[in-house]
Order: sequence, then structure tokens, then C-alpha cells
Amino acid sequence: MRFRPLTRHDAWRSIPQTLCMRGLGIVILAACGLLWPDLALIVTLVDIAIICLLFALADIFIAAAIRRESTSSARKIGALGLLGLSFGALTISMVFMPPQWMRVAALVWLVASGMAIVLVGASFPSRGRSGGMLSQCGALQLALAFLFVMIHPSRPDMMLHAGVTYAASLGGAQVALGLSLRRVKSVRSPWKAQLIEASDETALSEGGARG
Repeated sequence: MRFRPLTRHDAWRSIPQTLCMRGLGIVILAACGLLWPDLALIVTLVDIAIICLLFALADIFIAAAIRRESTSSARKIGALGLLGLSFGALTISMVFMPPQWMRVAALVWLVASGMAIVLVGASFPSRGRSGGMLSQCGALQLALAFLFVMIHPSRPDMMLHAGVTYAASLGGAQVALGLSLRRVKSVRSPWKAQLIEASDETALSEGGARG
């Protein structure tokens, strides 16, 4: 069995599916943690962190594999991977942090990730729906950082509950982004097929004229 190198088309073909898979997994785990907070809140955060870390490592591996073919695609996918990696590290560290360090780490991550998501969204084509969605998510992150400062939660259980709630919203955003990318791909595929068919007909007609 022969294996061919991974291309950027393979990467963008798999990204919508992986976004939906990880998003649904995070939403289901977060829902279980919110339904049974006394039993499964800490375990839920650890499981969410593991999912984020594994999928983030997969994104970084894909970005490294297609770097020579398309630097732009590699940067976009790598940025998403780094964001997932940082969120997974934050989530798993929140279980062991004291409350004051929890607040500082969460606030720093919200601000840094919000700015990074806005920049990643701006790197997408201006007419792309996915880029606009990413920019809106980044702006929402910054708004959440401001709201977090205003509320200023102090108890560890409130911090963990807020972390699981945010993870649920993040999973839903990933599912929405994956569906958006899948919709864009399904719209573009027939157009590309028609373009290829038209170019083939033109080549055939030119060949017949020469003959």
C-alpha cells in the first residue's frame, strides 16, 4: 500500500470534520459536567483538556506537513492548533491552581486568544464567511475578558463552573466553524468541476482545430 504526502487540499478537506468532532465532544462533556457538577466537574475539565491537546497536536502536525506547499494554509492551521494547545494547557492547569492564579491565567488567555483569533480571521479572504465568524469570535473573547474582570469570581467552584461553561460555548463555536467551512467547500466544488470541464472542452476544441 502506497502513502502519498499530505497536501493542503487534504488538510482543508479534513479540518471541517475534525472541528465538528472535537466541538461535539467538548459540548457533550461540558453538558455532563454542568448536569452533575459535584461528581464530574474536575474530570470534565481534564477530559476537555485532553481532547483539545490531542486535536491541537494533530493540527500542528498537519500544518508542518503542508508548510512547503502552502505557507499561508500552514500558518492558519498552525495558529488554530496553537490556540487549542494553549486552551488545553490552561484547562488542565486550572484544576491544580489556587483561585487567584486561576483568575490571572484565565484573563491573560482570554485577551491573548481573542487578539490572536481576530488576526487569524483577518488572514482569511475578505469575502469568506469563515473569516468573519472567526473575527466575531475573537471580539467576543475580548468582551468576555472585560466581563470576567467586572464579575471577578473568587471561589474555586465558580471558576471551574465558568471554565466548563466557556468550554461548552467554545465547542459550539467550533462546530459552527466546521459547518461553515464544509458549506463553503460544497459550494466551491461544483464551480471547480464546471471550470475544469470548460477548460477540458476548450483544450479539445483547440486540438481539433489544429488537427
